Amino acid sequence: MNTSFAFNPRSATDSSSGCPQASLGRVCGWQFLCLLVLAVFSASARADTYVVPPGPDVQYELQNRLIESTPGDVIQLEAGRYEFRGELNLNCGHVTLKGRGPEKTILSFRDQQAGSDGILATGDGIVMEDLAVENTVGNAIKVLGAKGITFRRVRTEWTDGPKSTNGAYGLYPVQCSDVLIDSCIAIGAADAGIYVGQCDRVVVRGCRTERNVIGIEIENTHHADVFDNLSTDNAGGVLVVDLPGLPVVNGEFTRVFQNKIVRNNLKNFAPQGNTAADVPDGTGVMVLAANNVEVFSNEIVDHGTANVLIVSYLVAGRPLPKTKYDPYPEGIAIFDNTISGGGRRPAGKLGALVTPFVGGRFADIVMDGAQDEAKFVDGKLPEQLGIRIAGNDGATFVNFNLARLSPAAVLSGQYRVDRELGAYAGRLPKLAAVTLQPPPPVMGENAAVAVYRAAPRRLSEWGLFGGRMAEQRPVAGVIPYELNTTLFSDETSKHRFFRLPAGTQVRYRPEGALEFPEGTVISKTFAMPRATGVAEGAERMLETRIQIRKESGWYGFSYQWDDEQTDATLVLGGGVQDLEWRGHGAEVHSNRYEIPNANQCLSCHGENGRFVPLGPTAGNLNREVETPKGAVNQLASWQAMGVLAELPGLAGVPKLPRSEDPQSGTVTDRARAWLDVNCAHCHRPEGSARTTGLDLRMLQGDAARYGVLKAPVAAGRGTGGRKYDIVPGEPDESILVYRLESTEPGVRMPNLSRNLVPTHGVELVREWIRLMPKTEKK
Repeated sequence: MNTSFAFNPRSATDSSSGCPQASLGRVCGWQFLCLLVLAVFSASARADTYVVPPGPDVQYELQNRLIESTPGDVIQLEAGRYEFRGELNLNCGHVTLKGRGPEKTILSFRDQQAGSDGILATGDGIVMEDLAVENTVGNAIKVLGAKGITFRRVRTEWTDGPKSTNGAYGLYPVQCSDVLIDSCIAIGAADAGIYVGQCDRVVVRGCRTERNVIGIEIENTHHADVFDNLSTDNAGGVLVVDLPGLPVVNGEFTRVFQNKIVRNNLKNFAPQGNTAADVPDGTGVMVLAANNVEVFSNEIVDHGTANVLIVSYLVAGRPLPKTKYDPYPEGIAIFDNTISGGGRRPAGKLGALVTPFVGGRFADIVMDGAQDEAKFVDGKLPEQLGIRIAGNDGATFVNFNLARLSPAAVLSGQYRVDRELGAYAGRLPKLAAVTLQPPPPVMGENAAVAVYRAAPRRLSEWGLFGGRMAEQRPVAGVIPYELNTTLFSDETSKHRFFRLPAGTQVRYRPEGALEFPEGTVISKTFAMPRATGVAEGAERMLETRIQIRKESGWYGFSYQWDDEQTDATLVLGGGVQDLEWRGHGAEVHSNRYEIPNANQCLSCHGENGRFVPLGPTAGNLNREVETPKGAVNQLASWQAMGVLAELPGLAGVPKLPRSEDPQSGTVTDRARAWLDVNCAHCHRPEGSARTTGLDLRMLQGDAARYGVLKAPVAAGRGTGGRKYDIVPGEPDESILVYRLESTEPGVRMPNLSRNLVPTHGVELVREWIRLMPKTEKK
């Protein structure tokens, strides 16, 4: 047994030396000691090292180990090439995933068919070090909503060179806090090699980024230090940006210092429709709409468009949201840098727009001059909101006055650029260094591991069905249920049941899943009708997903059916089945059906890190069902049986339309119901896609929030060259439709448990968008 503690208090701030450094874990005296003791105790209570070598079954062996990890565990990957065809998922906190070095331990996803990321992690205190992740269909490593994350000596790369089909991000912490990215390498990302989104307290140091669209991007983030990095041969070197339409906006307090940012003139290869595609080739440092940013003591040289570009969101040419968002860069300080050789070959849309008025070239430092006049005091911005530039070795300057640029001003000769730096000369008070806090300590084992270890190995051991298992005949006390609108899962049919502990009841809730008591078991079996190799009219059982409520919460996992259709076996690490089935004619179809691993279940069923049931909501259960006594309301029948409590009159119960029944609602109602069931489990404020700002719940009433003229975030090539999630009246220009119609890994949505096109859902969503009144778009 090995004891491991990942926190490393490196590099304290030395304010007297004049050289600001980031400090890690600065907490006072006894508080820090208590945290340290707790963390060491929790790690040493069960801190095992597990070695997982490369091999033909490593997809499932490593995933099983990630699922069964407990805080303090170290998973050691050996030197060699690991081949994966699906996403890896890590949900347990305080786990270290390490290799033998980024050039020795290589995780290859070249043949990836499932998932949108190489590694998707959600636990606090995770450390990843000394390994490489190559050629993922989407992001290389994504960490969502975690505290105290460390990437150390990690390389992410798309090895075939710059291509728009490469994944969007290399290292991608999003909505995290206390993030350390140390001595990492990122190459070939079609958006950003190192992308920090909507985070708080971040340090990026000692890294190298090259041949990405953007080397390092700090987006909608608070308190970030970016220093001692090399960014070269990207389209853009280092970007500090703030974009609208996201849960976290108005990022501020970023320091970019002591970096070498040189010759980032690579042709921008981002897929069209992404904001990254608008970054001009040849941008060294770009500050877009962010506040309180310092750029100092850097070497920033030889960039064709500009060494430093300071612009408002107005240059994007996209509509501004009605929600609170500040599109202007304010409190920006550019000082004491070595800057030269910039602005000789302006590129991109910005270059095409402005170069005719600046004599064919920009300058080292370029700004658009846009200001928020509502904040003016005595005709100008307060000092702390201004842009100040000083001590940059004679760097050239131009303000192209975007707010004054109009056809009328140009024709009248009134438009002028400003090359005089005087109005912006000076300095602002310095920002404080970022202080990273240690991750919160975790006591005891991962609660899920105990549930997984205790789970029956065979489905029959649950005692849910009598007779031949494949006939799905429930025993006494096991209750079947039906839904109004169902999840599309590659043409499969579903058999749904639940069992309550004796003497307990389900409690009604108007929103979300009904409140099931501790001890509840929910079973859902996926079957393929008309499968080859089974009797005429029979189904081939593929998997059964079990959800169980314990004292500590809900947990879910799958069982894979055997070829004889006699039973199913627990597959925590997921599985795959090659299928053939007959269509309604004589044609035979095929599919590689994916069974999700237990951690992937949380990707869809997660609500702020907790597992929740999805289907059994009041609105989706409120329907007529056939019984031996005739058609009855399903919820009312449960009330009569004594298993459902607190049900109000049915007139007061919400009712979700049946997407396939035109009599149950309008096209809009049925399309939004289909999206609610198939997409909103992730695209909601508590879901795993919350970081996009796209909310597809039926109850969301703000059109911009459910995608109308909303610019995409982190979509990569999933934009299909389109600019907005939904373009009213034009389904073929809508990213939503493009991704629903795609079967390409990394593009299709939903990205799990689907390889085929949901034809019914696509047609319904298309009609909904087509019926929307067209509006002006930019």
